[in-house]
Amino acid sequence: MLAYSQDRPNPRDLRARILSSFTEQTLPMPPVELRRSVGHEGTEHFENPYGVLAFGGDVPIANYRRVLDFGCGCGRVARQMLLQREIVPERFLGLDLYEPSIQWCRDNLRQPGFEFRHLNAHNVGLNPSGVRHAELGTDEQFTLINAHSVFTHIVEPDLDYYFEQCARALSHDGVLRTTWFLFDKINFPMMQEFQNCLYINPDDPSNAAIYDVKFVRELFARHGLTITTAHPPEMRGHQWLLYAQRGAGPHVAFRPDLAPTGLARPPASIDG
Repeated sequence: MLAYSQDRPNPRDLRARILSSFTEQTLPMPPVELRRSVGHEGTEHFENPYGVLAFGGDVPIANYRRVLDFGCGCGRVARQMLLQREIVPERFLGLDLYEPSIQWCRDNLRQPGFEFRHLNAHNVGLNPSGVRHAELGTDEQFTLINAHSVFTHIVEPDLDYYFEQCARALSHDGVLRTTWFLFDKINFPMMQEFQNCLYINPDDPSNAAIYDVKFVRELFARHGLTITTAHPPEMRGHQWLLYAQRGAGPHVAFRPDLAPTGLARPPASIDG
């Protein structure tokens, strides 16, 4: 094995020096039009001024080693993780269907180990020429997969395809982080057995996909995953945060959604 001499810097040390130089002031902030496309216009959603772990105590620190950010948008999570003090991912792959966001991330957030790829998945407003079932395009295994505001916008006929790709890319000790809009189908007696999703926009059903909670729990189990943590929404009826790992154990119980009411309307189009 080659030893690194004083005049031949160790690539790991060089990477550490590059990443440790980032601050809120030196790391670019996405422009407002890209932030608006992911529904988080305020810069506070992209900041990490104290360098804390992006997902706090919900994810063990070791799981930040290899990260797949499925639906990375304009780099909110990537930016926060580049500013983490305890650990910066050695591998970070961001995928998104909105090409302007991916290009911005490539131009401004591409650092050692960080890569951003366009996922050519169809979306009425953001990628109308995309295909229904796009390949993630990686055979890698990730210790942390983040799918924030992804399954909240995938219609039922396509859900199993994309969920299976995430499950397949999860390492044996990995953590899958997802968000969901949930309802209880028992309160909708007119729904058929094969109908498990409600929509708010007939012109673009992916605007918001609201899934039956029992159906979602069965989806995880069918793909060999156990829900280990379930955080109710901070706003009543909004996004549930579910963490899962490989295993066939019982899912954690879901607490009642008792959050205060409010409004959090998704963009109806790229111009909305």
